[in-house]
Amino acid sequence: MTAPTWQRLQREARAERRRPEGSAAAPMAAPIARAVEVALPAAVVDPAAIAARLAAVAAVSPRLHARLAALDPMQQAAVLADDRAALVRAAVGSGKTTVLVHKAAYLHVALGVPLAELAIVTFTTKAADELRARLDELLGRSTTPAERWLIGTFHAVALAMLQRVLPVAELGYRPDVAVLDEDGVAALLDELIATHKLRVGQRRRLREKLKALGPGGGSGDLARLAALVGEAKRARNAMDFDDLIDHACALLATADVRRPRWILIDELQDCEPRELELVRRLRAPDGGVFGVGDPRQAIYGWRGGVADGFARAATALGCVIHELPASYRSTATILDGARAVLGAQPMSDGALRAVRPPGAPIVVRRHHDPVAEATYLAARLAALHADGVPRAEVAVLCRLRAQVAAAAEALAAAGVPCAVDDGAAGIVAAPAPADAVRVLTLHAAKGLEFRHVFIAGANLGVVPLVVRDMVEDEPEERRLLFVGITRAKDEVEISYVACPHQFGALGAPSPLLYLLPATVVAWHDATAPAVPAPAPAPTSIAASVDAAPTPAPAAEPAAPWHAGQAVRHPRYGAGVVVEVVGDTVACAFGKLGARTFPLAMCPLVAAAGAAP
Repeated sequence: MTAPTWQRLQREARAERRRPEGSAAAPMAAPIARAVEVALPAAVVDPAAIAARLAAVAAVSPRLHARLAALDPMQQAAVLADDRAALVRAAVGSGKTTVLVHKAAYLHVALGVPLAELAIVTFTTKAADELRARLDELLGRSTTPAERWLIGTFHAVALAMLQRVLPVAELGYRPDVAVLDEDGVAALLDELIATHKLRVGQRRRLREKLKALGPGGGSGDLARLAALVGEAKRARNAMDFDDLIDHACALLATADVRRPRWILIDELQDCEPRELELVRRLRAPDGGVFGVGDPRQAIYGWRGGVADGFARAATALGCVIHELPASYRSTATILDGARAVLGAQPMSDGALRAVRPPGAPIVVRRHHDPVAEATYLAARLAALHADGVPRAEVAVLCRLRAQVAAAAEALAAAGVPCAVDDGAAGIVAAPAPADAVRVLTLHAAKGLEFRHVFIAGANLGVVPLVVRDMVEDEPEERRLLFVGITRAKDEVEISYVACPHQFGALGAPSPLLYLLPATVVAWHDATAPAVPAPAPAPTSIAASVDAAPTPAPAAEPAAPWHAGQAVRHPRYGAGVVVEVVGDTVACAFGKLGARTFPLAMCPLVAAAGAAP
């Protein structure tokens, strides 16, 4: 998408906000590039057969029967169905991990599949640990290392196969192969480049360049480095993370080895093509495959995930589709807002039904700058804690790692105990106290849930993210905000600032926020002067939203500035007005970048010779 995309989003969102009630909506979903949709076969559910299987479990394990009986009918159907290849399209908060773990227990206890012949794969070490713990709890005993050797991340499962089953000697390795982490790979590259005095250009994208060469490709020092790296890995009996999956796939293509009887996949929508290929190669000719996921939460395009990964997996593995439409986590209000932000996207049309009733409206709050935003958040978090809400039930989410670091530092300085997430792998800093507010990126929040969620710094230019005048993948940015909003059980508050410090941010809210229906959102301006005491509280959420102030950017008061006008700022020097939106003016200051200022406290002066 080109630079005007975010401007278009803002114009269309503002127009939608002004649309008279009752008139036909002009859907903002239209700009989303729609992939070719695949008609996936729906599973055939036989209630009588499901009931018979449930009764049969009672004779084998009353404990497991009681747990299965507590599932809802759709969950039971997914767990007890006899499909050899099935995927579960699960709404956010619908219990997809619960279904996955119960499927594993059912296969083992009721159908006699040894745990050692079940491969259960997921994407993070933390998620794998949770799967093992939940399986142990469900079975009522501790599983042994020998039983759970194929429960882990894709990389861990590939490593286990390479070390214990696959003929790695064919590739020049020994079975006790070690793993090179990112730092280890970087150190190896530095060592080889220095030792052999290679000229390979800039190091920033060196690994991507090496991957692009392919086996035996290219010439010159870069190709020589690729060959040296391969030799060094074999000499040291070490593989990097990419090697684990690539080598496992290569050997599984030809090796006649015993494969697991069932493969269970968590968060299937995040499978990149290489990981999907590993599943396909790992599957025995008569083996079963069962996956759970939510296409609405596919947010890892930056690491190789694809938007239609769920559909690709269903097609590649020949799966039927079960649905889990009931969402137990968030209030109906939160889900309605999240659904509106998501828009119409491929694979997102599956049912999403709130079990919980409407709750508090989603609040969108405007602050003067990040300092004022952090000050407000510190006070709000302290008030929640004083009201008995554990800090661990509260999260502050941001789009960028830089925002996370700044927010965590400001909150900690204000006396709020925080856990600082690394923003990528979901690893929380070790010194963090147990009862601490989680501060993390939207990406790192995936899979978590909290009673209260605050999304900070949701400014135009950041959500959706604009990089070098290009909007990042718009559908994925929508899904990312959807994920952030649906982390909340009870309340969501989203804030933006009039004077952002984040590079590339403009002093207006994300245009995606204008998609929030009037029935679920309340707009507040924390920079506005004091107003008389409000009228008595309305008796309904809709009434409270109707009484809420109109969002500032939707109004366009007359201003002494116009686009293209030369101006001067006491700190940034000469600049030019880019646009006037609502009560803010956006300016460009050459190499110093873009800045936005509120009209009420505008520090700009007209440059010499320029008429306001």
